[in-house]
Amino acid sequence: MVNFKTYIEHAKAHCSTLGYETSRVDWLIMDLMNWSRLDMVLHSSEQLTATDKEKLDNALSRLYQGEPVQYIVGFQTFYGERFTVNENCLIPRPETEEVMLHFLNMLHAGDTIVDIGTGSGNIPIMLKKLMPTLNVYATDIASETLEIARQNARQHEVDIQFLLGDTLNPLIEQGIKLNGLISNPPYIENNEATLMSDTVLDYEPHRALFAEDNGLAIYKAILRNLPAVLCEGAPVVFEIGHNQGDKLCEIINELYPHIKVAVLKDINNNNRIVSFRW
Repeated sequence: MVNFKTYIEHAKAHCSTLGYETSRVDWLIMDLMNWSRLDMVLHSSEQLTATDKEKLDNALSRLYQGEPVQYIVGFQTFYGERFTVNENCLIPRPETEEVMLHFLNMLHAGDTIVDIGTGSGNIPIMLKKLMPTLNVYATDIASETLEIARQNARQHEVDIQFLLGDTLNPLIEQGIKLNGLISNPPYIENNEATLMSDTVLDYEPHRALFAEDNGLAIYKAILRNLPAVLCEGAPVVFEIGHNQGDKLCEIINELYPHIKVAVLKDINNNNRIVSFRW
């Protein structure tokens, strides 16, 4: 049998040959073995058991094909909490934590809010955990995606009201009025697919990535129907692509000239948030 140090070195060498970042091997093994980086060092001279080797061999074969680590291990960490993910939902990104926190700071206890296009449910679940008095709705267009979100809500023991439907339609149908709206919708232009990694394109759901009309279609669909659902003063927060801020502000001001819109940057100094009050 081989020890962990040698096994990991061989896996990283193969990963490098395939053109993938070798750090993916570290993350995969730490997640599957439930180890910290210190544990990786402490266990480096230990021999792999047959069970460990079979588990890691199977996982690495998926990694070598380009599958994201998060889908292989079945979860992604968002704001320090684990969320179940699979190929039916987008993998939560760290930048979205900033979007969520900006929205949270605009809310009041007892507000009724919605997350449009909820995916794994990471945004509404964390909002409910951070401000338990919120009345939280979340929508998605795919029933299989909502099932993942429901599973995550159960795991985190929070009460979220999930609705199946396109953008604001299920809220309008039920006459629901909101004190706040957040959305990280599909916003990538179709012609930008060639710039993206195969790991994303081959595994993450395209309906959660791409949108028509230069990536702006979902924003427009939400914006058109805001009068039907928003209460006065309700914050609206969108996650955006780095080059979409000016255009989205223009669209908002054409529809609602009285609204003052802000475009905010993320920790990497990229435009990431469009924010306004109704």
